Amino acid sequence: MSSRRTMLRCLLACTAALAITAGSARAQTPSVLQQIISRGTLRIAVLPSLPPYSKVTPSGDPEGYDIDIAKRLADALKVKPEFVVTDIPGRVTSLQTHKVDVTIADFTRNVERSMTIAFTDPYLVTTMRMLVLDGNKARAITDMGTGEGIKIAISRGGTAERAVPAALPKATITRFNTQADEMSALLSGQVDGMAEDDFYNTQAIKDRPGKLRQLDGSLARAEIAIGMPAGDADLHRVLNLFVEQFNASGDNATMFKKWFGFDQPAITAHF
Repeated sequence: MSSRRTMLRCLLACTAALAITAGSARAQTPSVLQQIISRGTLRIAVLPSLPPYSKVTPSGDPEGYDIDIAKRLADALKVKPEFVVTDIPGRVTSLQTHKVDVTIADFTRNVERSMTIAFTDPYLVTTMRMLVLDGNKARAITDMGTGEGIKIAISRGGTAERAVPAALPKATITRFNTQADEMSALLSGQVDGMAEDDFYNTQAIKDRPGKLRQLDGSLARAEIAIGMPAGDADLHRVLNLFVEQFNASGDNATMFKKWFGFDQPAITAHF
């Protein structure tokens, strides 16, 4: 009996020691926010070909609405922005692997993504819609029926992965890593349509007069937010406050109009 008690005491002591060691290790690991401040730079994942949200200029510098937001955030944190160009799937994985500190890239928050990363409140709300060539006979998404015999381009890992099959269950889905590749496929006739957000589509139509048209109807509602690694309460708190003040001050509305050319729609949801 005494040997069992001794073994039990040893087991409890070892468990306590492990708990203390683990707690000490966690305490010694600086938070993502602490790392940003200590490093003096904010590493931001951005997309290379999604104007007017973002694009890389011939000189190699990123520019656009999301880029200006990223610069404003870095300024608020009193650090320098460091841009890391990624593709659509990389918006999540670069946060999971801590390659970047935040993602600002027309990034829709949803429950599935929130299982592995975190999001701020939205700084923009839009809808996913269908972009087609101007000669397409369809006037609305519903004119495509179930999508049988139709090819649709979508972003790999994007919101359209679920939205398009839900609306057009028999459509052939062609996945691309960038919107530029989607657009090339649409313009060359490889696909019949591409599913992207309303604001991107509006700019694409403006940039290619007489070539493109957007169908009536929405595929999904999209709350655009800043993505960050999960589990850092301080970073989440600070970034959420930044977004709240950015929206409330009117600075967001001003920046949006600068890049999109029209007034920003309401961000608050009406259910």
